[in-house]
Amino acid sequence: MTARHSNLFLIVPAFAMVLAGACGGGGEMAEPEPEPVEEAPAEAAPMEMIGGGNATLVHEGQAGSPHVSVAWTVGEGNISITYGRPYLRDRVVGESVEPMADRVWRLGADEATTLVTDRELMLGGETIPAGEYTLWTMQTSDEYHLIVNSETGQWGTNYNAENDVAHIPMEVGELDPPAEQLVISVDDDSLGFEWGALAASVPLMVH
Repeated sequence: MTARHSNLFLIVPAFAMVLAGACGGGGEMAEPEPEPVEEAPAEAAPMEMIGGGNATLVHEGQAGSPHVSVAWTVGEGNISITYGRPYLRDRVVGESVEPMADRVWRLGADEATTLVTDRELMLGGETIPAGEYTLWTMQTSDEYHLIVNSETGQWGTNYNAENDVAHIPMEVGELDPPAEQLVISVDDDSLGFEWGALAASVPLMVH
């Protein structure tokens, strides 16, 4: 066989391999798909703490007193209080802003303040069964009382004494500096509030 014919046979197989590759028959490995990138989990927005509990905004209030629902866990019990938080704005508690002497106060602003508990409570010496209630205060002479009332869902001026469950004397102190915004607090052994120069509380026990 001549050299010319030998070169021709070498060219033909090479051309066939190129043609097969162009038609997809060359068995070339597909490029690996990129591995999915795991996104870092979104961080939950920090929940505001008010009075030792986790607070959620309910609404902004009709006159600038934001309403919050605050939740606490005490022992094996869950307690929540929903209330309006007025600002002091240079007023004086007992003189130009509630609570006033010999008048029932809603312990907040706008709607009546609501307490919900899933366990029986002892507030002072009074037993409060698990359930939903409204909270009020009243100053008589030099004594403050926390009032627990079974009526719920009412406006904060619609107090009906016939539905009172308990009147509980409060321990009263003085704040310096005053609390610019109302705070209701719960801890392992007390429920109380701070407002202006006034601080008041009752002993708490969860059954």
